[in-house]
Amino acid sequence: MDGPRLAIVGSTDLLAPGGWDRADWLIRQAIVRLRPDVVISGGAPGIDSLAEYIAGQFGYTEAAGSMVVHRPQHQRWRPDGFEARNLLIARDCTHLLRISCYRSRTYGSGWTADQAERAGAEVVRRVIGPIE
Repeated sequence: MDGPRLAIVGSTDLLAPGGWDRADWLIRQAIVRLRPDVVISGGAPGIDSLAEYIAGQFGYTEAAGSMVVHRPQHQRWRPDGFEARNLLIARDCTHLLRISCYRSRTYGSGWTADQAERAGAEVVRRVIGPIE
């Protein structure tokens, strides 16, 4: 599979009303538009898990190799934790969609997007906040 490899990462929670519906739409649109050979997730609760679920609806599976879930070996930043997992995601994708909550207090998925950009991936960042 030499085509697009789409990583989808983001916040574990979306606080804005309708945020999950908007995230669902963004993920579906990214998959439909790009038609990636592989969808990549970090296996975290929230956006990562939603992306895995939606990719599964499109027929992507780990068994077929069309879905890759990079999980951290340990629940810490380093060593062998979130930093290593996030770097693996960044290096494994050609495209990355980051969906974050407007009130997020962490920057893990942002750091992953930064690393993916440095590695040459096309990165799209979407912040989900209240609709005015």
